[in-house]
Amino acid sequence: MAKSEKENSQNSTTREEWLKKAANLMSSWYDDLGFPLPKYEIQSGFPSSGQRSNTVAESWTHDNGASFVLIVRPDQNDSLTVGAAIAQQLCSIAAGPKDQFGHLFQHLAISIGLRGKKFETPPGQVFKELFRPIEKTIGSIPESETMTQNYVRSGKQTTRLIKVSCNECGYVARVSRKWIEKVGPPLCPKHGPMTPEDKN
Repeated sequence: MAKSEKENSQNSTTREEWLKKAANLMSSWYDDLGFPLPKYEIQSGFPSSGQRSNTVAESWTHDNGASFVLIVRPDQNDSLTVGAAIAQQLCSIAAGPKDQFGHLFQHLAISIGLRGKKFETPPGQVFKELFRPIEKTIGSIPESETMTQNYVRSGKQTTRLIKVSCNECGYVARVSRKWIEKVGPPLCPKHGPMTPEDKN
């Protein structure tokens, strides 16, 4: 491969592209274990447990398990941590909605070097070895510019986050006005674009 082609393969222009590439490259692991992945998509967003929880990623199902949406929080910037969280959710959807976080999930998670527990994704040595060539291919995860509500700029002013909500189910998140104006409001995992509160 020419140097320019190699550099392009490692440069993910957006965080979402990095997430998709990482998940894509991990998919062969599940094929090898006899559990091919169902249809899914992956995007940045805070989990249903809230911005302050320790959950790095979670998955939602559409049509009783026919397809899935993986949500990865935007304030985690360690490639290995995010990769392990994605892999854990892929284990969950590969095992299927009936298994949830049961025996099949545990089998898959342990097989790729995770602990096999619902709320724990620390990567073991096996996972680190599996993930190393993936990170070498796509590079490190792009750092997110998302700021928490308690982020202090210049030691004084706290950035105000705008509340956005889903008109259908009431799902709530908060995001800076800058990102709403630049790329639009975030998506509800089930119903799409959310509505910002009408305050200046």
